[in-house]
Amino acid sequence: MNEGRVFSNQKVLDRLEALDVLLIQADNTDKLQSINDDLKRYGRANLPVNLVVPADPSAPIIVMPEVFGPDEALQALEEAFALSQ
Repeated sequence: MNEGRVFSNQKVLDRLEALDVLLIQADNTDKLQSINDDLKRYGRANLPVNLVVPADPSAPIIVMPEVFGPDEALQALEEAFALSQ
């Protein structure tokens, strides 16, 4: 749902490009322990989990709600950018 609503939105795509954001997608078909550990760390039981990770490794990771729209994505990107300044 988020992929279609958010990651195909031109404003979001333009901002991702401007901020030089790397999108990473995890596949847990093989039930990897490392992914299961990360799910637990972020309070989730299943994928997808959308995280916005600021460039500054000491800044907190932003865990997105399970369902979100372009406005929430843009807000999280701006917050992560500000945390990295």
